[in-house]
Amino acid sequence: MYQTFRSMTVDMSRMQDAIGMITTARDRLNSEHGGNYAVSVAIGGDPSAVSLSSPFETLGHYQAMRDAVATDSIIQSIIRMGGDVITSTQDSIAQIVKPPAPRGPFVSVSQAMMQLPALVDAIGFAVEVADFVEQKTGNATGVMTAVTGNRAQMAWIGFSESLDQLGTEGQTLEADPDYLAFFARSESLFVPGTLEQSIWQMLP
Repeated sequence: MYQTFRSMTVDMSRMQDAIGMITTARDRLNSEHGGNYAVSVAIGGDPSAVSLSSPFETLGHYQAMRDAVATDSIIQSIIRMGGDVITSTQDSIAQIVKPPAPRGPFVSVSQAMMQLPALVDAIGFAVEVADFVEQKTGNATGVMTAVTGNRAQMAWIGFSESLDQLGTEGQTLEADPDYLAFFARSESLFVPGTLEQSIWQMLP
């Protein structure tokens, strides 16, 4: 399976207009084209960041969606209007190595850069960490690797019902010596200093 992302930066003075356009596009993609798109905004990071994302069973299914969108006059009209409120756009594709739990209101994304000579071992390690987190928290953590962009990039994905749940799970893990031991083991597998975390909130 694959996950696609359209990462956007919007004009903060017109955030409400931008969110309205993006969620309208999401609703049409889902209702008219059978998509499974979600819109989310960054929390504790860039307040102008908005993401439109969806899983696809295959890249062929993603291509079929792109072809359908290209001939949808309503979607194309929304894209044109978005040029006034969206200041930058970037698409990316990731492969889902281990699926996360079903979508929740909040999602935590921990990204890191793998050492390319140790790519296979790094992915296996990432899955091991995700399995450990799931065992400790009861919350399935996903693993994704980049298909486009920097090939060394990977991410752990975890959904939750609240920010408080995210915080509690993080504190539980950081107090566990077995979890902390993963950091020492990761030194030869990941580029030092590249681990970054972001939190996103799903929009209705």
